[in-house]
Amino acid sequence: MTRGPLTVRNCIFETRWLLLAAVRIWVTACSGLQNTVPAVNESDTRSALVEIESFTPSDAADPLSRAEARQRLFDAYRNIKPAAVEVCRHTGESRVCAWDVSYSDLGEYNAFATTGYKVVVFHGIISETDNESELAYVLAHELAHHIADHINESRSRANTGMMITGLGVAALTHGSSGCATYACLSALQNAAQASMQVGGNIGVLMFSVDQEKEADYLAAYILARSGYDLASSRTMLLKFGAKSDQTETGFLNSHPAGPERLASYDKSIAEIQNDPDGLPGDEPVAQSTVRSEEIPAVESDASASTTAERNFNARNCRIYLPKENICIH
Repeated sequence: MTRGPLTVRNCIFETRWLLLAAVRIWVTACSGLQNTVPAVNESDTRSALVEIESFTPSDAADPLSRAEARQRLFDAYRNIKPAAVEVCRHTGESRVCAWDVSYSDLGEYNAFATTGYKVVVFHGIISETDNESELAYVLAHELAHHIADHINESRSRANTGMMITGLGVAALTHGSSGCATYACLSALQNAAQASMQVGGNIGVLMFSVDQEKEADYLAAYILARSGYDLASSRTMLLKFGAKSDQTETGFLNSHPAGPERLASYDKSIAEIQNDPDGLPGDEPVAQSTVRSEEIPAVESDASASTTAERNFNARNCRIYLPKENICIH
């Protein structure tokens, strides 16, 4: 097929095809996680879907005050912190095994891990937990993102995705005789920059599904070592699945679909129940760069509890994914 003049429209069309193909190949080749999450099959996800569809949430409890929600969060953190440090040292992925946990009084049903080894948990999600095992799961999942170094990994993959797309755009536009005016060249430059941004976002999104599974996997180990009932903690995943109409994980989904996530968590629970040392993987215990006494105390001052999210500005992020609350600098 003979290729026609390179117009802005042609450039955008060919760039989209290129970045999807290139980033997909790159993620397939480079997305290996250090921790091997148990695989699930179609039968597992089908059973999980049936359970999610038949799940009936408990009656709404009395509203929590800010002080009560904050206290619940910090109690859960104190309980899981020693186990989280053990798992962090064992995996050896992160050079820091200390975290800054903050409570937000905002009503969002959310929690996120961000740069600076920070975790923010919102009032909205705390108020919808029925027991401490559920809340401990939410917190352990976010700590696991730091333990597995997902923030830095996402930044690296975003940069690589942008680079791959940028090289592709440069190849497409190099020596083009179909775009010679200033307006056309300027439009192509804008298209290239937009495509690189999309490439960076795709690089993060495609990998984040595996990151979420790994965070659930590590969270299960943290909870088990902390003495929590894993059967109670999995109810939170039933709630997540019931709140979402997503039944299958798509090409650019940032989180695994509810049935797949629940099935994966159940496989992790089964592995832990048969794991003699109660730690993920078979690798030897890694040496941490911090001591447990260096872990900062949890916030207890009301004036400081929402500092992280109130000072947050998405404009300061090079790439910001609002659904995942991931800020890449």
